[in-house]
Amino acid sequence: MRTTIAAAIALSTAGAANACSTPQPVPSASSSAPASAAAPSSAAPTSAASTAAPTASASPSTATPSGLVTTRGREFELDGRPFRFVGANLYDAAATDRYSCRAGNRMTDAQLTDTFRYLHDQAGATVVRFWAYQTYTQGATDWSGVDRVLAAARATGMKVIPVLEDGPGDCTTSSDRIAKSAYEGDTWYSDGYKRPYGNATLSYRDYVARVAAHYADDPTILGWMMMNEAETNRRDAQGRSVLVDFATDVAGVIRAADPHHLITVGTQSNGAPGASGPDFTAVYGVRGVDFAEVHDWGYWGSDTEPMPGGTGSTPPAANSLGCVVANAPVGCSFAQAPALGKPLIVGEAGMAGTTPAERNTRARLLRAKMDAAFGAGASGYLVWSVTTGSTDGYDVLTTTNDPLIPQLRAVAEEIR
Repeated sequence: MRTTIAAAIALSTAGAANACSTPQPVPSASSSAPASAAAPSSAAPTSAASTAAPTASASPSTATPSGLVTTRGREFELDGRPFRFVGANLYDAAATDRYSCRAGNRMTDAQLTDTFRYLHDQAGATVVRFWAYQTYTQGATDWSGVDRVLAAARATGMKVIPVLEDGPGDCTTSSDRIAKSAYEGDTWYSDGYKRPYGNATLSYRDYVARVAAHYADDPTILGWMMMNEAETNRRDAQGRSVLVDFATDVAGVIRAADPHHLITVGTQSNGAPGASGPDFTAVYGVRGVDFAEVHDWGYWGSDTEPMPGGTGSTPPAANSLGCVVANAPVGCSFAQAPALGKPLIVGEAGMAGTTPAERNTRARLLRAKMDAAFGAGASGYLVWSVTTGSTDGYDVLTTTNDPLIPQLRAVAEEIR
């Protein structure tokens, strides 16, 4: 998530049990250069933690619910037909009177449903990505916020991707905005996720088991995203990004609690450390991970290039010099994705647009990026970020007839 967006985040005055962080206006990813990546391993490693039984609040049903999104090779499928999508981020959708990360944009249930319907009817959207962190569920004791998101999606024919924790440290259980990569010498992804973080009541590992078990039978969920923008410079004993071990363990925890839904990690994979270049294929090559994710932000790439790192709309060669380094641009992830044999989505792509002229430019540039992404094999594209209220300039407002909306609609019609 772009942290200039997060600068407007504030804790709800309704008395949240967990504190929301106060971010600083700097890029969300660490600006430090990542360590050189080792060659990716195709074998899925087994971490010691993955042998422990996950903590779940209920046993998931063994019967497969109808209406689930599945995968076939590099494509999603829904009811036996290819499912490609456009959509949007609505990260604070699960806000309630108890907790909101951005109180100025807290929506009533009716407003939330209206926003989902607007996206579906006007933008052709079929997927929304949102935060389902411990702050939103009071440590897996209050499901009302997530429930209302699922109700809005269900009422409007949409699917959702709940994200289970924040890498940059926004909207989470720390009293300060601390990126997970800054946790105790960058050890959160190797050890910290197994203990309660900040004022959380559960460890991340226990939390994902509980939320996955609770919603194991709900087909409104497209899939679980472990993190928003997982990033790290740490390597494991085999020289791989520690996200490989983290993804292996957490995918096993989720799958034990929920045998039905798809799973992904949640990374930028655009030059940010830990899942770019060779690390991209190592992390998303983990057997329990079903699809890959990238983000397209100008900080790591370019607002004006349809395929950063490539030529125009064309990705670079997967084995080119620019793609075999740990800070490889997002075009390299597109180039490397076919070898995974899994779907790839753009989970975030956004630009500032505060004036009509800027919004027109944003619509034109993002349309070019969407065309390039789907032309390179993407299965989904989610823009950042739709809201109805105050904005820091990066939001797409439902109240301004934003020209990006008809562009989304046009792309949606072309890819189906």
